[in-house]
Amino acid sequence: MSNFTDFKSNKPDAPTAASQVRLMGFDVDGTLTDGGLYFGPEGETLKRFSVFDGQGLRLLMDYGVKVVWITARSSQIVEKRARDLGIYQLVQGCKTKLEAYDSIRQSLGLEWNQCGFFGDDWPDYPVLKEVALACTTPSAPLAMRKVATWINTRPAGDGAARELCDFILSNKPDYQNPWETQ
Repeated sequence: MSNFTDFKSNKPDAPTAASQVRLMGFDVDGTLTDGGLYFGPEGETLKRFSVFDGQGLRLLMDYGVKVVWITARSSQIVEKRARDLGIYQLVQGCKTKLEAYDSIRQSLGLEWNQCGFFGDDWPDYPVLKEVALACTTPSAPLAMRKVATWINTRPAGDGAARELCDFILSNKPDYQNPWETQ
């Protein structure tokens, strides 16, 4: 018997939530990257990002969904990648992701049912409880998977974010995939 409340019962199903998403937040380590920290010879931290995931994020942003990254760590590499992609807002060194996300949500005048988040560990849990489209990974702690309305199947940092972006776009009633119309 689980001692976790079933938060899914208060949320729409994943396709319905995806169809309403106007703000999509992402944790970085473990969702946009494989979660590993690689150290260079000078002690610098290195991260690997997928171009495939980046293209998915661009498609989502081109559709008009605001994309934000909220991460507990701080990294110049993350800042550069976010800038290269045109991410709406990057919050680094964040200890309370729910406060950061809620501030962004309110500044855009959005309700929680218009919001989604992709996270994989405990700092992400409070945000996942609030958003309509709560996304996590198969390797996330059980409580995170219980609150999730969508769980990816592709590896983190290697197609997981793209899979999510494609899922969101495929559930937008007016989205037309430019490659399917040719």
